[in-house]
Amino acid sequence: MNYKLIKNAKVITPLSAMFTGWLLISDKKILNFQKGLPPAELESLISDTIDARGNYLLPGFIDEHTHGSLGFCTMDADPTKIRAMAERNASHGVTAFLPTTLTDQKENILRAIEAASSMVGLRGKWSKVLGVHLEGPFFNSVKAGAQDPRNIRKGTKEEIDAFLSAGSIKLISMAPEFEENLLAGDLFAAKGITVAAGHTNANYDQLLKAVEHGYSVITHLFNGMGAFSHREPGTIGGALTIPEYSCELICDNVHSHPAAQKLAWLAKGNEKITLITDTIRPSGLPDGSYPFTDNESVIVSENGTNLRLSSGNLAGSALTMNKALRNFTQNTGASLEETWRCSSLNAAINLGISSDTGSIEKGKLADLILMDENYDVKMTMIEGEIVFSKGLV
Repeated sequence: MNYKLIKNAKVITPLSAMFTGWLLISDKKILNFQKGLPPAELESLISDTIDARGNYLLPGFIDEHTHGSLGFCTMDADPTKIRAMAERNASHGVTAFLPTTLTDQKENILRAIEAASSMVGLRGKWSKVLGVHLEGPFFNSVKAGAQDPRNIRKGTKEEIDAFLSAGSIKLISMAPEFEENLLAGDLFAAKGITVAAGHTNANYDQLLKAVEHGYSVITHLFNGMGAFSHREPGTIGGALTIPEYSCELICDNVHSHPAAQKLAWLAKGNEKITLITDTIRPSGLPDGSYPFTDNESVIVSENGTNLRLSSGNLAGSALTMNKALRNFTQNTGASLEETWRCSSLNAAINLGISSDTGSIEKGKLADLILMDENYDVKMTMIEGEIVFSKGLV
């Protein structure tokens, strides 16, 4: 048996208050954890011991919505580039993610699905690729945002069948106000794929109806959606009050103001908010102008915090998941003990993998990170193997 022991860690689990203790790993999975120092006889038998030095031990981050980084994008349809993105993700505590597409022509989306799906199941010094988040093309052009409105269309069975045949789709974002996209929701949900409402102008009643067609997630809450009014709650009002919806949130303090983040927290609680990065191609690169699509560039400014098209539209972020968790925790006034699951377990629940990962529980995969009080990631471990370390091992 291959054992690893982590000691002197501030352990955060869904089962108890945070405690300083130890955790034992056996062949990819969490075998046990307890408060205090590990028994001397146990420590003497295990040669592979990691001293956490008082850092927080959390489940690894799961980013269900990220397009690219380091000059690369899911739409490049290149597994080598997706691997480079995955390596960077691991350095920021992401143990699993969904390469996310953009609205484009059918052939380009198919190639992107195939390339990203080829990474599923591969293991190395990078974050696990769980499958694909298909963001578009079945949107409402009124709420296109940075998506190319020329390629926005409604769902058809022919195109949906082609997407499903191309690879492993785990999440699909669509505008549910169109009857075609409600039927598409039925088709995707029947395949076990999570369905999200995004880039949509749906009113409250339309969003409520979408629940009956498999919709259960809101794509990047507050962005690319119908505004709130006291007479017509719109997409935002529905997202915040319809209990079936879990809401993605970009906590870079640009896409959503700190007060908006706190509003989401008060409305949805820690079980229905999923932190995402929504990173695009220039993430991780210096300020400047970079290609976004064949016809558009994106301007990165303010030390990578503001990414906009020439039109002025926001175009994704350069956020990292550890910074997202830090910002969200600070902006809500909540504790890390309350917010941690928004960066891991909630995404795992959204994607139907919470029985295997997303929290520190016995029998789950040892997808773990060590993080200091400044939210700086010191170690990333995937299925019991260290894939990133900074100053610990």
